[in-house]
Amino acid sequence: MSQSASVSAARKLNAANQSDRIVKALSLCLFVLSTSFFSVVTAISYMYPGYFDRLLMERMAEAEIDPIAVGSTSKAEDDGEASDVAALPVPVQVRPWALKPQDFSIVMVFGDEAHLASPGELWHVQVGSTVPGLGRILAIEASRDGGTVKAENATLKGVPQ
Repeated sequence: MSQSASVSAARKLNAANQSDRIVKALSLCLFVLSTSFFSVVTAISYMYPGYFDRLLMERMAEAEIDPIAVGSTSKAEDDGEASDVAALPVPVQVRPWALKPQDFSIVMVFGDEAHLASPGELWHVQVGSTVPGLGRILAIEASRDGGTVKAENATLKGVPQ
């Protein structure tokens, strides 16, 4: 009886070793394939920096979709008129207070655009933009001292660095 128990234990041990070999072989294959894939992608990105971006942009051009302009991936009708493409829903910003001109400061001015900071928010503005507390942006002027942003309710001046 003890000999049959030892034979049974030996068979179980042998079967366990066989399954371990299969798991090790599959793990090695997965490791080699993953490493190869990431090596190829890294090599392509290094040799041709814009390769993957170019493929994406070509597909967007083929579909005639500009998600930056329309805020949606829906196609406009081909009738030549400006269609009503639904914008993506976004949460409404609720502030605990009304913004005032003194809440804003100029972060940077570049060309006819500027970044303004208010408590907890960063604003990208252009001439014609409307900003709560400042009103419509009338002019943006770059200068060495940080620039000037003229709005209906105030004029913001940059701080010299």
